Amino acid sequence: MSEDPLRSWRPGTAKEAILAFVREVTAPGESFVPPAERIATFDNDGTLWCEKPLYIQADFVFRRWKEMVQADPAKASEQPYKALVEGDREWLSHLLEHVPELLKGVGEAFSGITTEAFEAAVAEFFASARHPTLDVPYTEVTYRPMRELIALLEANGFRIYICSGGGRDFVRVVSEQIYGIARERVIGSASTLEYRDGELYRTAGVEQPIDDGPGKPVHIWTRTGRRPVLAGGNADGDIPMLQTARFGLLVNHDDAEREFAYQAGAETALAEARVRKWTVVSVKNDFKEVF
Repeated sequence: MSEDPLRSWRPGTAKEAILAFVREVTAPGESFVPPAERIATFDNDGTLWCEKPLYIQADFVFRRWKEMVQADPAKASEQPYKALVEGDREWLSHLLEHVPELLKGVGEAFSGITTEAFEAAVAEFFASARHPTLDVPYTEVTYRPMRELIALLEANGFRIYICSGGGRDFVRVVSEQIYGIARERVIGSASTLEYRDGELYRTAGVEQPIDDGPGKPVHIWTRTGRRPVLAGGNADGDIPMLQTARFGLLVNHDDAEREFAYQAGAETALAEARVRKWTVVSVKNDFKEVF
């Protein structure tokens, strides 16, 4: 690490803690971690890419819901389609408080199509859709400092996994392009699948547990057979994953000028960070550049 591997990070305790930890686990000594055990897991929404004013995958799904209502107007009287048709921002802004309706809508949106057809729809979305306020393609709203952190860890023998509460198969389509993370290292919530006549089809079901809260450590262990050495998140749903890691990193969104300032849904995580001495990263103070 002769040259600064975290050029988009401002000098401070967060940057120093990250660099010190990487030195500790890669140098001979009591803290050394063998390369085979160097697993790092990162949440995606709000940790690796921007999640405001709405989740990127929500934009993708909402477009599909509108098409479904146009094809079947009766859906406009049931949730979650009703909220979208009526422009009920209060309902839509608290999607995670309506998990049964959300899972129903997500399951119905793309059920009955092949995995290849779904990937084609996602690729088309990313090729044309733009962030509603930043007015750039969604592929350009990843956090530059976090991409540098991923590169630093990979250069030091870590295997990086995305562990997203969002859709595994949605993120896989662009993970290699925007993060350099192979699609097989994307862990996330997913629809159930069915094999028929040489093809894999998406069904209306959702794999349980979803990849949020206590589901994250479950999915990580199922995929890797290991606990993460380093884990990064930004919200309360990331707490169980951070609790299983030796080094916990929590992104705090406090920069209203360059991005968005919000702590709703992260209050418990921020309190836990103080108790467990996780490294809290301030977007405002620690990121020299954001995107």
